[in-house]
Amino acid sequence: METTLYQGGKVAKGEVETDFLGDIVRVRLLRHSVRMYETNQRSGTHSVKGRSDLSYTKKAAFRQKGTGRARVRHVQATQCRSGGVPHGPKVRDYTYQMPRRAKVEALRSSLLSKFRDNEVAVVDSLVYDAPKTKQMVAMLNDLGMRKSCLIVTDIRCDNLLLSARNLNRIHIMRVEEVNAYHLLYFKNLIITEGALEQIREKTTHAS
Repeated sequence: METTLYQGGKVAKGEVETDFLGDIVRVRLLRHSVRMYETNQRSGTHSVKGRSDLSYTKKAAFRQKGTGRARVRHVQATQCRSGGVPHGPKVRDYTYQMPRRAKVEALRSSLLSKFRDNEVAVVDSLVYDAPKTKQMVAMLNDLGMRKSCLIVTDIRCDNLLLSARNLNRIHIMRVEEVNAYHLLYFKNLIITEGALEQIREKTTHAS
């Protein structure tokens, strides 16, 4: 598939092998995968007190008849102010996992959608000798990526991290950490040739 290449500081168009991604973007699978990753981020620590969790006095709030009010026996009743919450949320674990093969297919579909939308730039290397934010900004401007961008590398480079830490909406990740949610969350994608090759091996062996 024809995509944007960034080699030696120059932008060009070239062919990239994307046959391993298939030819169908599985939208329903992407929706399920995004829901799974977002759900797994929930802490699940919400909790409210029910009627049995309150330790108010058991004495009747007022006499039952003759006041014109509805009958209330105890002040911890749900209709009273500061009373218990009926059927309120409790601490729970929201995490769940999709099958491993489904995660791999979601990764394929998300990456294929990026290539089809011309939101991917493949670079030969992203190893900086020193922190160079201007060089990072120049690369983004040359590629026309002015919105959020995810940079995926195959080699850890601390200078690369330092070059992008002051840039808004720019995130750098190792290829081992990338999933379908990350690819869909960011508008643009910059990926190294080595990282793309690792994704190809990972998705091919998992099939």
